[in-house]
This record gives sequence, structure tokens and C-alpha cells, in this order.
Amino acid sequence: MVEAEYIICRLRNQVRDLQQLLHYLESREQIHSEDCSLLHAKRRDVIKQLKETQRYSSQRQSMPCLRAVWLN
Repeated sequence: MVEAEYIICRLRNQVRDLQQLLHYLESREQIHSEDCSLLHAKRRDVIKQLKETQRYSSQRQSMPCLRAVWLN
């Protein structure tokens, strides 16, 4: 169960990063070229984190079940 909670925590952090990026975009009246550079870098970082989480969870697939108690 600890590993499932770890994966869920990582996913929450990644979703939080995406939400912050979305809020930033929504708060801007115009998007400038420097904003695009920042957004591109942040997007690459989130994609990298998601791929790492996917690899981690794929390695753990041999476990019988990865469910959080609060999902049941």
C-alpha cells in the first residue's frame, strides 16, 4: 500500500504543477515569447516526471494490487 500511496502522491504533484501552469496562462492577458519558453520548459519537465512515474509503476505491476484505501 505504501508504493500505491507514493505513486498517487507523485501524480498529485504532477497535476498540481499542471494546474499552476494553467493558472499562470489564464492570468496572462497576452502570451509573450519568453512565456512560451518558460511554458515549453515546464511542459517538458512535467512530461519527464510522468514518464518516470509510468516506468516506476510499470516495474511494480507484478504486485497483486495497487489501490488506495480511499478509492474503495
